[in-house]
Amino acid sequence: MNSSRSEDPRDDPRWEYVRAAARSTVSTPPGLIARVLRSVNGVRGRLLAGQIDLPLDGDRLRVSERVLVLLARRLGAELGRAIGGVHISAVAMEADGLQVLATVRYGVAADEAAASLRARLRDALTAQLGAVPPPVNVHIVDVHPH
Repeated sequence: MNSSRSEDPRDDPRWEYVRAAARSTVSTPPGLIARVLRSVNGVRGRLLAGQIDLPLDGDRLRVSERVLVLLARRLGAELGRAIGGVHISAVAMEADGLQVLATVRYGVAADEAAASLRARLRDALTAQLGAVPPPVNVHIVDVHPH
C-alpha cells in the first residue's frame, strides 16, 4: 500500500471491504470461547491439564501446558512486532497443537504475515525448548486501522 503514514487508512476506498466483512454475521467457531477461557485460566495458574511430552533426541522433554502457552505468547508478541503490524490476541494449547489468534494492521498481507509468524514461532520455540514443539496454527481474527 502506498499511502502516507499520516493518512487514516479508514479513508482508503478499499477499507469498505473491511467494513463489509464487519457487517457480515459470522457465528463463533465451535469451542472457541471454551478454548480462550481455558487459555486464560492456564495463564492464571488454574489449568488442571498437566504436562506435554515433546520428542527430544530419542527421549522426551516434559513441559507444562502453562509454560508452553506463556512462552509461545511471549515469543509470538516479539515476532509479531518484528514482522510488523501483527498483534497476538490469544494462545491456547489444543489436541492438534498451539492455536495462536492474531490481528493485523490494515495494509499488512494477512496470509503472508500468518505464514511468517507460524514458521518463525515454530523455529523460536524449537530453539528455546531444544525439542520439537507441537504444531503451531496461526489464525488471523481481526484487522485494525493503526
